[in-house]
Amino acid sequence: MFQTKQQWVAPEWKNALEKTGLLNIEAVAKREFEWFEAPNRRRGGWSGVTRIVLNPNAVPEERQVLFLKIQQNHFYRAASTCFRKRLTFQREFEALKALTPAVKCLPNLVLYSQWEHNGNQGAIIVTEALQGLQPFDKWLRQARPRENQSTKSILKALQSIATAAREIHLTGWAHFGFHPKHAFIAENADEEYSVRLIDWEKARQPSSSAECSIEDVSRFLRHSTELNNDEKVAYLRYYFQTQTFTSNQKRIIHKMRGVPVI
Repeated sequence: MFQTKQQWVAPEWKNALEKTGLLNIEAVAKREFEWFEAPNRRRGGWSGVTRIVLNPNAVPEERQVLFLKIQQNHFYRAASTCFRKRLTFQREFEALKALTPAVKCLPNLVLYSQWEHNGNQGAIIVTEALQGLQPFDKWLRQARPRENQSTKSILKALQSIATAAREIHLTGWAHFGFHPKHAFIAENADEEYSVRLIDWEKARQPSSSAECSIEDVSRFLRHSTELNNDEKVAYLRYYFQTQTFTSNQKRIIHKMRGVPVI
């Protein structure tokens, strides 16, 4: 028997989701999707992503585009939950709900639902598409060949991403998957950059602010292989909001992997 265990819907999306059948969770759970990303098969289960346009006949600027992630038996265990098996989307949903009132760099959450069926556990999490934004690593490859303004643009983008990381860490949370491909950016009219971070399945609340910094800043810099040493130093300065690192900041930086020489 199919049993919905938990469900949350953004009020402003309820009517549109009902009209398109996305609130019929049992039907959604059994649907064959055209994958935007091929399913990830690990942790004893699978997890996949699909792109959905609710009103495909509308003109492009009026289309309602969502990303739907669905998983089955895709668990994690953590000491904070007594090593109980929990779906990774449950952790992502809880992080997004907790952080949405406090930070600006999150995707807009539309729907979360969790169920059991024939001994299997599944969940979906739906967010608004990040229209006009692209992953930082992809953006960086395009920005590099540009002329003199590229350095300025890269530093502006790094400042926005570092500010987003700091904003999250001030709440006591860390992303724990802070890769360049998960930091989506777009240039605004004022030459500043908007930032949205995706994939919060590993997010948690570490025991110290230093651990937040070490985990997320280290991971971002380590995987930003196309940044040079000066750009990585600039990122650290933006993150710590300083031109001269304190001895405590240096201790934290020295615990990071992939950081530049300072």
